[in-house]
Amino acid sequence: MFEKILVPIDGSEISKKAVSKAVEMAKELGSTIVVANIMNQKNSFSFDMQDDESRDFVSAMVDYIKGEDVAVESMILFGSPEFDIEKVARKSEADVMLLGCNVKESLDDPIGSFTKASIRHVKLPIILIK
Repeated sequence: MFEKILVPIDGSEISKKAVSKAVEMAKELGSTIVVANIMNQKNSFSFDMQDDESRDFVSAMVDYIKGEDVAVESMILFGSPEFDIEKVARKSEADVMLLGCNVKESLDDPIGSFTKASIRHVKLPIILIK
């Protein structure tokens, strides 16, 4: 059903939870997981610092997924997460996206800007993990 599962990750606990759920799903379906990190060009940290953190986190998630005997691919991009998620989704050739989402208390704005952008622009089924 889903050959490739895209999981955008940012180093947060909720993105780790999304990876864990993707592993469960991939084991059941025989899917490949694509973990992707988009380093935010608007971040005040240096590129080298962001690159090191991104590579460390992506590497840790890839190792975890491989340890679960699931096929995995990875992508790292420097840009705008809200803008570039659609490009990442296309390039990954994924069939579905699992997205960690911190649901906020406010009903006026219950999800963040990255989740909103993903829902608006990504042309894949999206499963929100909270």
